[in-house]
Amino acid sequence: MTQMQAPVGGDADAAAGVYAESYTDLTRFLRRLCADAALAEDLAQEAGMRLVAAMRNESIDHPRAFLFHVATNLARDHLRRSVVARQHAEGFVEPDPAPATDQVAAVRQEVALVTRAIADLPPRARAVLQLARIEGYSQKEIAQRLGIAPKTVENHLTRALAQLSARLRTRGQQ
Repeated sequence: MTQMQAPVGGDADAAAGVYAESYTDLTRFLRRLCADAALAEDLAQEAGMRLVAAMRNESIDHPRAFLFHVATNLARDHLRRSVVARQHAEGFVEPDPAPATDQVAAVRQEVALVTRAIADLPPRARAVLQLARIEGYSQKEIAQRLGIAPKTVENHLTRALAQLSARLRTRGQQ
């Protein structure tokens, strides 16, 4: 996935091009977030319209990143609204307590540990893991993208997950 650079003057045509080029990846990403194909398409379209509007008024250095950021925020807002609507339909709204400082610190430690564990994976295994688990590609799609056999993708993914699991298990016991 390449990042397209926007022209300095801000250009709606360039934004439409970025949107068209990113549409498949964007809807796949949104389907994973929302578990709803129709909603993913609606959110992708809204994010695309916002990208076009933003690029009419200003220059955006990384329009694809902007597009995904806007789409993520739209998905989060939609999910938040649906939770609130469901709670109201059930007759109550439970307050959202702020997490305690020690909980935040513990989560940050876990995130740092996982980040280090992923960074320590061999480059090919890390790439396969990212494409499979973060970006949602199938093993066949990963094999095509990386120019390797699907069985090799499966082996890299299995080893990467085993290494992560072992690393996180040993860290958790310390």
